[in-house]
Amino acid sequence: MNDLPAIELSFAIRPFLVVLLTAATVALAFFFYRFTRPAVSRSRRILLSVLRGVALAVLLALICGPVLHVVFVTRHPPVVAILVDDTESMTMSDLAGNRADVIRHLVKDEIPHALPRGVFPRFHAFGASLGPPLDGPADTLSFSSEVTDIGAAFAALLRQPEGDDIRAVVLATDGVVTVGENPIHGAAALGVPVFTIGIGDSAEQRDLVLSRVNTNDLVYAGTSVPVDVGVKSSGYGGERVEVSVNDGPRILDRKSVLLPSGSGEISVPLAYTAGTEGVHHYAARVSALPGELTTVNNQRPFTVRILKSKIRVLVVAGEPGPDLSVIRQTLLEEKNFTVISRTQKSGGGYYEGALTSQECDSTDCLVTIGLPTSSTSAATVELLSGLIVRRKTPLLFIGGRNVDNTRLLTMAPSLPVIPERSSPAEQEVEFVPDPSQRINPLLTFSNASDVAPWSALPPLYATQTAYRSREGATVLGSPRLHSVVLPQPFIASRAIAETKSIAVLGYGLWRWRLMAQGNPATAPFLQQFLSTSVMWLVSRDIGRGVRAGPLKDEFSLGEKVDFAAQVYDATAKPVENAVVHLSITGTSGQMETDLRPVGNGRYEGTVEGLPKAEYRFEASASVEGTVMGRDKGSFTVGGLALEFMETRMNADLLRQIAYRTGGRFFAATEAAGLREALDSVKTFAPREERRSDTIELPHWGTMLAILVILLAAEWTIRKRSGML
Repeated sequence: MNDLPAIELSFAIRPFLVVLLTAATVALAFFFYRFTRPAVSRSRRILLSVLRGVALAVLLALICGPVLHVVFVTRHPPVVAILVDDTESMTMSDLAGNRADVIRHLVKDEIPHALPRGVFPRFHAFGASLGPPLDGPADTLSFSSEVTDIGAAFAALLRQPEGDDIRAVVLATDGVVTVGENPIHGAAALGVPVFTIGIGDSAEQRDLVLSRVNTNDLVYAGTSVPVDVGVKSSGYGGERVEVSVNDGPRILDRKSVLLPSGSGEISVPLAYTAGTEGVHHYAARVSALPGELTTVNNQRPFTVRILKSKIRVLVVAGEPGPDLSVIRQTLLEEKNFTVISRTQKSGGGYYEGALTSQECDSTDCLVTIGLPTSSTSAATVELLSGLIVRRKTPLLFIGGRNVDNTRLLTMAPSLPVIPERSSPAEQEVEFVPDPSQRINPLLTFSNASDVAPWSALPPLYATQTAYRSREGATVLGSPRLHSVVLPQPFIASRAIAETKSIAVLGYGLWRWRLMAQGNPATAPFLQQFLSTSVMWLVSRDIGRGVRAGPLKDEFSLGEKVDFAAQVYDATAKPVENAVVHLSITGTSGQMETDLRPVGNGRYEGTVEGLPKAEYRFEASASVEGTVMGRDKGSFTVGGLALEFMETRMNADLLRQIAYRTGGRFFAATEAAGLREALDSVKTFAPREERRSDTIELPHWGTMLAILVILLAAEWTIRKRSGML
C-alpha cells in the first residue's frame, strides 16, 4: 500500500532571506512598470510586471540553490505464513477423524478467522519441498506427496524475498518427518513464533506395519538368500498373519506368525532362491487384518543384484609344483568358485586327464601357471589361444622358470606384457606397488588406498627375462632386486574391449601363503589377491572406467534422485575434465542431464520431479569427444510408502517446535485458541519502506525552460507595444 509522497523544498541559504529577496524582486518589477513610454493599458502593465517579477523570482531561486525532496512511503502489511501438510499421510482416518477433512476445515474456516485485522495470510502446501503460495488452499490440496520434509519447508520460507514481512508461522501437520533433517533448527532460524496444529491422533493406532527388510543386496544365482522381515503391530494380539517374500505376484517364501499383544515388533526369518543374473525387484508383504488404519504400509520393496552362481575357473599348469598345489587349494576355498585343474606331463598329456574343448567352452576364467613350456603341444597352445582370443575368456597368467615366451605370445597375444629378452637365470625379487595405483582394486582389496601389506610379503622368484608393458596395460608394480627397483612391470593388468588379463611375472606364490601366516595383515593375502583378481577378470563392473548410478535403488515420490559417478583412465587415474552425460528412461519418456565435477574424478547430480515408475539409466563419460566408458542400471521411484510407516501424530516434535520459537501447540480440536495466541504477537505492525528522490532545481532543465519562456514573453509584449 502506497501513501501520498511527502514534498520538501530547501535552499543553500536561509529560507527567510529567500522570501525577502523574492519579495524585493517582485516589488522592483512592479515599480519598474508603474509608468511606460509609450503609455500602455493598466492590464498590460500588470501582465508585464507579473512576467518580470516571476522571471526575477525564478532566477533568484536558481541562484539560491533550491533542492526538491520527494519521499515515497510504501506500507507492507504483516504476513502470517500458513504451512499445510499435503502428503499421503493426510489421507488416513483415525480416532481424530479423517485427516484430509480436518485440514481442509482448518485452512478454510478456522485459521483465516483467527488472523488479527490487517494481517495478510499466505498459504503454502508442503511435502518434499515448499510449494508456491496457494489461491483457495482448501480446494487445491492433493495429499499426494510421498515424503514429509518440514525442515526443507522452513528453509525455503527463509529464502523467500518477502521473508521480512513474515511475523508468524502456522504449521498444520501430523509432525511425522520421513526425510530430511530435524526441523527444530530450521524453525528457530526463522526468528518468528511458529504455532503448530497437530493433525491426527497421537495414540497408538490399530495397524500393521512392515517396518524393515534386512537382506543381501548382492547375491549369487541359485543360492538361498535369507530375508529378515520386521513386522510392527499395535492394537492387536493373538491374531495370525502371513508374512511373505514376493517376486511380483509369485510368492517365493511365506510364514504364518502370531502377533504379540498390544504394541510390539516381531522378526520373521524368510528366504528365497536367487534367480537369473541381473537386477531384480522384490517385495516383502504382511497380510491385512480387519480394522487396520491403512494397508498401504503392509508391504516394502527391495532390490537385489544377482551375480552368476558359480564361477568356473580352469587352472592349467606347465608342471607339478608347490605353486599349483597352493593356488588350486586357495581357489577351492572360495565357495563361489568351481575349480578344474590340468597338470601337464613332461612327455605330453595331463595327469588329471585330457583337456577338452567342452571344458574350455564352459570356463569363465583361465589361470595358467608356468605355461606354456617347450614341451607344450601345439594343439594345447591352439586350444588355449582360441579360448583367450576367440571366446575372450579372461586370463590370469602366473610365470614360471620354464615358460616358453615365444609360445606365450602365440597363446595369449592380449597379455599386458611383451617379453623382449629371455633369460632362464633365476633371481629373488620383491614386489613394489606403483604409487599411482593406490586406488586400484587389484592392489587395495583389503583396505581402500592401503598398499602397505605388499611390503610385508616375502620375496618371489623370477627369471631375468625383460618385459615391457603392452599398449593399454596398467602396470601395478615393479620388481625390486637388492633394493633397486627395476624399470619393468612385475604385475600388470589390461582391459581392452571385451578382453581382460592379468600377468604375474614371477613364481613361488606359495610363499605368500605358507610364509605369510605370522602377520595378520598378510596371512589371508594370497586368498584375497586371487579372489579379487578372478572377480575383476570375470566381472563387467569391477575395474571399468566409468562407475555411475543413484545413491540408492528406491526413492519415494517427490524425493530427489541423487546420482554419483567416478571416471578413471586406462591406468586407473581419476579423470578431472570428463563430460559425464546421464540419460534416464521411464514410462513417461526420457530425460537427459550432465553431472557436475566435484574433484578427483568424481561427479554428482540431482534429478527431481520423476513420477512413480521403474527407470533405467545410462551414463557415458567422454573427454574431448572421445568416449571413455559407459555404465547403466535401474532404480524405482514410488512404492516405499514412507508416509504410512508411522501412523501416530508426533505431538512431541510439534510441541518442541512451538516452544523453541515462542509459539504454541494446538490439537486440531483446539484450533479456536489460535486467535488469542496470534493477538499476543507484538510484531504485527506494517513495515514501512521509504524511497526518496532529490531534484536539484538549478540543474533541472524545466526550471531553465520556464525562465526563458517568461523572459521571451515579456520581450514579445514590449515589442508589440512599441516599447523597444
